[in-house]
Amino acid sequence: MGVGTPVLMIYGGATDGATSAQNVRQGLGSGSGVEVLAFPFTFAYHALEHGIYGVVHLIDLPMCLFYGPAELHPYGPEIKPLDIYSGTWFDTWAAKKGGTDAESGEMMPK
Repeated sequence: MGVGTPVLMIYGGATDGATSAQNVRQGLGSGSGVEVLAFPFTFAYHALEHGIYGVVHLIDLPMCLFYGPAELHPYGPEIKPLDIYSGTWFDTWAAKKGGTDAESGEMMPK
């Protein structure tokens, strides 16, 4: 992620910026001219956003060495997974298969 940040900034900025510009057009109930005028601003915002994400990944990379030992230590901090995919496609396809609940360790019904 960190190494590919320059490419991801342009690609992510363009795709997310185009979607945001289309949303601006729909939200204002306007024509394609508004979408064209909004695109440079939405592109710049999303390119900056993806650049920040890349820098955060680069900063976090050395910390990965400490996450495993911290989790294994009996008195270490409890590291909880992020719950950002709750209710999305990633959550629904896993629920169909059943499996084990990540928090309780109990078997989930299929």
